[in-house]
Parts: sequence; C-alpha cells; structure tokens
Amino acid sequence: MRIYMQGKYLLSAIGGMLFIMAGTCVQAEPLRPDPAWQEGKLENGFKWQVLTTPHRPSDKIEIRLDINAGSLQESIPQVGFSYLLPQSAVVQTVNFAPEQVQALLAQITPDTDPKSLVEVSYDYTRYNLSLPNNKPELLKEAFSWLSDAVANPQLDEQRIEASRNTPASPLVTLPAGINDAWWRYRIKNSPLMGHEPGQPIAADADVEQLKAFYQKWYTPDAMTLYVVGNVDRRALADQINKAFGGMTGKRTSPATIAVLTALPAKPVNFLSPVVSKDRLTLIWDDPWHPVINSASLERQWVGNIANQLIKNRLSQKLSRSVLKGTILDLTCQMQFQRNECHMTLDAPLPALKPSLKFIATELVKLNADGVTSEELAALVSANKDELAQSISTYAKTDTTEIMAKYLLAQKAGSVTVDPEQYQQIRQKFLDNLDLTIVNTKIHQLLTIKPTLVLTQPAGEPEENVTALSELFDAIMTPKAEESVKTH
Repeated sequence: MRIYMQGKYLLSAIGGMLFIMAGTCVQAEPLRPDPAWQEGKLENGFKWQVLTTPHRPSDKIEIRLDINAGSLQESIPQVGFSYLLPQSAVVQTVNFAPEQVQALLAQITPDTDPKSLVEVSYDYTRYNLSLPNNKPELLKEAFSWLSDAVANPQLDEQRIEASRNTPASPLVTLPAGINDAWWRYRIKNSPLMGHEPGQPIAADADVEQLKAFYQKWYTPDAMTLYVVGNVDRRALADQINKAFGGMTGKRTSPATIAVLTALPAKPVNFLSPVVSKDRLTLIWDDPWHPVINSASLERQWVGNIANQLIKNRLSQKLSRSVLKGTILDLTCQMQFQRNECHMTLDAPLPALKPSLKFIATELVKLNADGVTSEELAALVSANKDELAQSISTYAKTDTTEIMAKYLLAQKAGSVTVDPEQYQQIRQKFLDNLDLTIVNTKIHQLLTIKPTLVLTQPAGEPEENVTALSELFDAIMTPKAEESVKTH
C-alpha cells in the first residue's frame, strides 16, 4: 500500500512564502506582505502587481490578467457570454487579423501549466501569457492584443453566430470535471448550480445582451494584472497605462460570490468511466477562513503538524500490513469558500472493506493515545532541515511556479511574506512545539465525522456505501455500553 499526503490548510509557496491559515486569534499581529511585490492602480481602478526577478534573468516573463467575472455573472439570456468573449479574442480582434493572432499566440501561450491561454470559471476569467525574455517588441504586441481582448472586444451579431457554430477553442479552457457526477452532486443547493461555464449561447441571444454583459462586468476596477519576470518596472508601468488606462466604467453592483454549501454527511456512490478500481473517499469538509495574522498562523501550523503525524503513523502501519494493491492518498484543497480534505482508498472491491476497517482502527488508536514524543521530534527535525533550505529553494524557483503560488494566495485571501520573515516565524514555532498541544489537535481532527463517497467503474454492480459508512462509524464511534466499559 502506498500513501501520499499534501498538508492540510498550509501551502508553502515561493515568491515569498505563502501562508494559508485557518482560525482567528485575539491580539494577533498582521503579517507583513512581501515588499518585493510592487502594486499600482490606474485612475480608472485597474490594478497591477509586479515582481521583478533579476536573479532569474533567463526565465520567461509570466503575465496573468484576472477579471472578476465568469459564468456566475451570466443571466439566463446571457448564458455562454463569459466564454464567447475570450473565444472570439483568440481568433480575431479589432487590431489583429486571424493570421496575426495565430502567429502571436503561438509565441505567448504557456507551454507548462496552466497550458491554456484563457481560463473561464464560475467567478473569474484569467488570461495567461508566457513570453520569452529580452523581446520587448513581443511584449508590446502581447499587451496590444490583451488590450483588444478585454478593453476593445468586437461585440456584434457576427461574433455571436460564430460562437454558436464554432467548437470550443483548445486555447480557452474550463474547470476540469465540471460535468462529473460527483461535481454535479457537490454544487447542489449552491449558487454555482446551473451556472456551469462554457454553456451554448442561447438561441435568442442578441448583441445588445452581449454589450450589457460586457459593460456591467468587464470594468477596469474588476481587473488585476500580475507580472513576474526580469522586467523594467517603470517601462512596464507605462505599457500598462497605455494598454488599459483608456478603459471606462465602474462596477455598480457586486458580483455573486462563488461558494459551495456544506457537504451533506449522508454517504453517496457514483458510477464513473474514469476509475478502473473501486474508489472510496472520506471527505472532511469545513468552511474556509483566510486569515492574515501571526497568532492564528501558529494555530494553523499545529493543525498541519498534526496531519503530517497522522500520515506518518498510517504509512508505518500500512507498510507492515498484509493489505496489498490498495493505494491510499490524502490531499486537501480550498475551493469556493470550503476547505476539503480527501482520504482516498483505491482498491479492488474485496479489499475495500478490510482496508477501510484497517484505517479506521488505526485512527481510533491515534485519537485515544496520540503520538509519541519520538514521533514529534523526528518530524520537527525534518521540518527544520527543510526550513534551512528555504532560501536556496526560493532562489531556484522559476517564474512560472512563483506566479502559480502567488495567485493561489490571492484566491485564498491570504498573504505572501518574504523568505526571511518566514524563516524567523517558522523557526520559533518549531522550537516551541509542544506534544500536548499537538495531540489535542489530532484528537480534534479525528472527532470530525467525514462523508463517505464511493466511486465505482461504470457497469459494475453498485456496492452498498451506507454499509461501509456504518462499518467506519462503528469503529470510530463506540456504542454507549462499550464506552462505559473503557472508563
């Protein structure tokens, strides 16, 4: 059995270091944002943030333009408009003929993740440009096209008709899995339901409705440009002003917030063509609380250490067990104001119940006894070794990764700090970490009841997921009479 884990709540990012925290604390001191990130704002409200990287002179210049508008802002007559606007821009703009657009986009489309020129989601539209360094004319041309795309789009009946008759562009992508049965279940009773991005244009849609959508949501005060690379900051500011300073308009009504509802506790199962084995997922779902103060950061880090210790204990026990062919994976992510941790078991059906029983039994032991001082000391030592390398790790991080992690911080409402501040705070935390506090956190985590989701290969007889949930609950939560006997 193999086990993997990503840290719950904490995501370490470079460009400075990214802190994603949960919880609040009285008298907490705010963290200082990394001063290397320079911010600016045009008179029309258009915002920009730039990180110059002279230590990475040969890296590509990464540009992202975020628009706070997606499919969630579409009214019924405007369905599909959030996709139509970038779909049209990657074909032709006011100042770029189709062949010119094709030649330009071949030079500025990212060849690594996200690998798409434009992302259209529920609550945002993002343009992703990746340019070779030391090509100022190409940078100028890219800004000209980007300005056409968002500040001077072609809004006419021809674009609407072309969108109806043109297949989806490989340069304009949608969120992965939005048509999966699990995702359709997950967005029930939330504002996202019925607002999937990329839907076909309505049959009676007209240019006036398209103009109304653009004028209401594509306002400069709802746009932020991010740039990471070895650039001349002053010259770049001039280009930004020329490209976007002429935009007009202002948001008069707030955008609907993309938020998921709490995941129901009831176990569910789905048939899927994606999986080849039965997959049982235990999901711990909590509200997401972005925080930018130092005191809650310590509380967050205690939770992260607790998760790492749970992972380490399960890894050791599983490596000595007779269970083979089962893969256990534990990942966490923030999505639409919820934080979900997924513990996934991939196994043939006959091995699913024994695997679930094994995991539940070990979690009960952890809940009751906690971890030992030796386990904590070993993890702290490993974390200190990693911390000692954080500055050199930052120096080796390319502009693509710096940009990706910074945008993750922005989306989470969290803060990036410089590497030196990160080292100081983290070192103090590790030096003062207490076993009692860690075991208390482990107990808190393991007393939260997860939701069981069973995904089976298409065509397979449906397994009783309720019985699996009852098996797990019976082990994790002893009956009243059994609890009395143990006290």
